[in-house]
Amino acid sequence: MIREMKYWFITLALLLISYSAYSQGTEIQKLPSTVSDPAQSEVLPVITADGKHLFFTRARLGYDGSTVFDIWHSKVLSDGTFSEAEVLGGNLSSRFGIMVVSVSPDNNTMYLNGKLQLVTEAADRIMVTHRTKTGWSNPVSIHINGLNASAASVSGGFLSADFAFGNDQRTVIIAIQSDSSMGGKDLFASFLDDKTNSWSVPLWLGNSINSQNEEMTPYLAADNKTLYFSSDRPGGIGQLDVYRSTRLDSTWRHWSTPENVGATINRWGRTSYYTEDAQGKYAYFVWRANATSQTDIYRAPAPKRENNITLFAGKVLDENGNPLEATIRYDRLSDGKHLGVAHSDPVTGEYHITLPSGVSYSLYSEKSGYLPSAESFDAQSIKAFTTVERNLILTKIKENAAIRLNNIFFETDKIELLPASFAELDRLANILLRDSSLSVTIEGHTDNTGSEPHNKALSFGRAKSVMDYMNSKGINPKRLQAHGFAAEIPIASNDTDEGKAKNRRVEFRIGIKNN
Repeated sequence: MIREMKYWFITLALLLISYSAYSQGTEIQKLPSTVSDPAQSEVLPVITADGKHLFFTRARLGYDGSTVFDIWHSKVLSDGTFSEAEVLGGNLSSRFGIMVVSVSPDNNTMYLNGKLQLVTEAADRIMVTHRTKTGWSNPVSIHINGLNASAASVSGGFLSADFAFGNDQRTVIIAIQSDSSMGGKDLFASFLDDKTNSWSVPLWLGNSINSQNEEMTPYLAADNKTLYFSSDRPGGIGQLDVYRSTRLDSTWRHWSTPENVGATINRWGRTSYYTEDAQGKYAYFVWRANATSQTDIYRAPAPKRENNITLFAGKVLDENGNPLEATIRYDRLSDGKHLGVAHSDPVTGEYHITLPSGVSYSLYSEKSGYLPSAESFDAQSIKAFTTVERNLILTKIKENAAIRLNNIFFETDKIELLPASFAELDRLANILLRDSSLSVTIEGHTDNTGSEPHNKALSFGRAKSVMDYMNSKGINPKRLQAHGFAAEIPIASNDTDEGKAKNRRVEFRIGIKNN
């Protein structure tokens, strides 16, 4: 009896704390009627990295009397209000139900859950769609090895929407119940193999995350380390609370002890489907009083955490300023490790990429018929959320077209290439290998520091080092020439350090052989 009274006292105290915090201005706001229909349930809020678009799922009555789901979209306006939500429809409509569960940082790829036809294996109900000039493409199934009807939690006729893709789009966290689960659903991770383009058998995240209760509705923040999920484990404020944990190493098996995010998000009832923008400004989540009541979407200031994320943004343009649909590959500059792929908007040319700070990156944009463009970003000294804006310019392949090699590096006053240069040169070598009609003049340039003879020798030596590297990759020497121009052709003023840095460059100039 004493033990039961103690339990109920603790529960009552937690409820009072939750209510007090909520009533005293924790700023938890139910989204307005432009998003939250008073007569229907909304779940699965997904906010884009830039915080400007909210996708969510709304329930309706299906053709056979069952409950099915549609994808809706609302814009977050500059004053913080929400536009009238619209159902996406088109290729993303389904009489069997479909949900959006993750949006890529570039806003141009969505990961879905559901089915488009009557017979679909549970393992193939995770799908991907891409933005096109005319709308969203037909969804294509993503098959995750070992995820099937016997291993996965199935709800409402299709795999329950308890998974989230990481910021790199090469990791997915899934809540499933299997033989290795400790209690109900546990959290697992699956990884994309770049070589085979297949997803691994789900890896159990270990007992530092998972408990004998249920873990569900995971969300992996933009740093690919901070994991949010909901659990009904003991000690919560409500029946189902949001918790947070940090990945401690690259094994994905070691995590910090999960912490309840507190009454700024949780309260009595059931709180789930937590998500936030890359800046960590707002959190969006679903709340309902109990397991059978209507669900609605809420917003609140996101719980404070270290957020050393850099949002790279801009447009991909041609040399005349027209927007282009292009592929953007991003690598770690120190070792050339490939980290992921983004796409620019097919109409506006806009791109968004979110990456952890403290590292230097290269962004490599390419489109068929154009010379590729590479930019380097030094984010090593960034200590808080930062937006870096830069346009990426692609030049159409034509006679005498020039491309500046931004990610070619040399030691100060030396001609030897540094290893960080190899990734960009390898890509350019591949272009030449694919198109034998192209020839290249490699031009070295310096600023006006130093003597003319020294700069002439330095600029030619660096151009020749690039030419020799291209030769080593199988490019016929007859297709390559090297010239050193010293400081003869500046592209900026030599009166400033910034201008001098722009003038110290290596360029490719294209020649085209007429067949």
